[in-house]
Amino acid sequence: MIRSHTIALLSVSLACAGAVVLPAARAFAEDQAAVDKLVQMNKKALEDYDTLEWDSAKRRLLDALVAGKKAGLDNHPVMARTYVHLAAVYMTGFKDRNKAMQSFARALEIDPTIQLSKGIETAEVSAAFAEAQRKAGGGASDDSAQPAPSKKRRRGPVMEGDTPPSEHARRKPSSDEDDDGGEPDLPAHIGALDCPTPDEAIIDKPLILRCAVAPKLPVTSVYLLYRAPGKEDYTEVAMTKTPKGWLQAKVPKKAVDGKSFQFYFEGRNADGKPVVANGGADSPNIILVVEEESKHEVSKAKSGNEEDENPLEDQSEGGSRSPRLHLGHIDKAREGLDTRFGKRKWWIGIGLGTGYGYAKGNGFEAVNKSPDPAFHALKDEFVPGLAWAGLGHLAPEFGYQLNPDMAVSIEGRLQYTGQPAKYSDYAAKGAIAVLAKLLFYTKQSQLRFFGSVMAGGGEFRLVVYPAAGQTKDSDFKDTVMGGYGLAGLGGGVYYEVSKPVSLVAEINALAGLPTFSAVVDLNVALQINIY
Repeated sequence: MIRSHTIALLSVSLACAGAVVLPAARAFAEDQAAVDKLVQMNKKALEDYDTLEWDSAKRRLLDALVAGKKAGLDNHPVMARTYVHLAAVYMTGFKDRNKAMQSFARALEIDPTIQLSKGIETAEVSAAFAEAQRKAGGGASDDSAQPAPSKKRRRGPVMEGDTPPSEHARRKPSSDEDDDGGEPDLPAHIGALDCPTPDEAIIDKPLILRCAVAPKLPVTSVYLLYRAPGKEDYTEVAMTKTPKGWLQAKVPKKAVDGKSFQFYFEGRNADGKPVVANGGADSPNIILVVEEESKHEVSKAKSGNEEDENPLEDQSEGGSRSPRLHLGHIDKAREGLDTRFGKRKWWIGIGLGTGYGYAKGNGFEAVNKSPDPAFHALKDEFVPGLAWAGLGHLAPEFGYQLNPDMAVSIEGRLQYTGQPAKYSDYAAKGAIAVLAKLLFYTKQSQLRFFGSVMAGGGEFRLVVYPAAGQTKDSDFKDTVMGGYGLAGLGGGVYYEVSKPVSLVAEINALAGLPTFSAVVDLNVALQINIY
């Protein structure tokens, strides 16, 4: 009896342990995969750093920070390492000491014991890092005098352009600074254009952003410039003075959507010229967009054991793991968009093509027009069938991009069929048509597919040959026309070689009415983009 009871208790204990361990193991595997991804992104950024590709290195590191926040790795050492690398890029590549110091401060906030990575230890980077350590309270030269790492829970890292941790230490929260965005007191010291921002924004809710500008600067107005979801250009909002002296702007809730929110600030003089900025069009500040129930999730996360490690040099299984954020409602159709492409407004193109089709029409054109009885007698020998569209045609095009997914254009079809001079009086040498097109593109990327519907007027011709032995003139070939009304469908591939130049390959199927024939064209075109 006692033995059976003991076995039962042991079985229940093992089952409970399995219920706890297996989900934890799965969560660890997911976190480790996210860490590995960030490590690889950092490695690629360092490769760009070594080859002086500063823009690419900065973009990779900013993308890594967004990916880390989405994966709930806010307090993980790999995020601190990412901020260290971003600081080195700002300092060495862009000579932007302010942003470098902000990034170093964020790295030390996550991991106070972090050190510079190998390969980025230049004199100016080392000096800036040492200064950031001193401001963070970790720069004493005597190890014994160095304060022990804080046991208190640390706030998760914020994105580029947020208030440095030293600023948070200087500023005491006012009584009206609450979760609903109550206005805090101005900081005791304003460096230039200081714009503290939250760690995350709540989806589909207005967002209030504030700035404080140093009195010594000749700034008469400050503007918030933010990028709405799916837009390439920034929307500009003038910031207004608050009772406590902040400059404040409100972002409408429709702009707080997707996965992240990008913005920057500009202080301008009386002539409207920028004299100071916080962020920039090419390097915007970034806030993660989350569901409302996730607002405090990062701040509630417990920090795990954090070691002085560089994940790029020694990947270990240590590090804390924060709960995963529930991201805002995402438009699945817009996932994976590369908004660098598909932004043109107009284009001019020239294409070359050829075709093959079904010849019916009214029979041989030249035969019907010829005064020669021998030729004219061949009109009854015409049999509908497949035929080539001659030597080829030119396809000039002028188009307008309604939005990244849709465009309209006017395309010409200038066909050449060719014919010996002795038949020039009654044989067709070509055909002319003009088509209006409506085009639909797949989602934005460098390589895209598209479909089109088209209609227009004119004609096309197919080249046919009378049966052998029916005419003594072996070089004679006739044509069969389709038109004068044209309609059809098309589709193809669009590739943006660079911002001003694109390549297109398309297939168009056209039918001519009331004189019926049909042709399928294959065109290859070069397009010049205008923005």
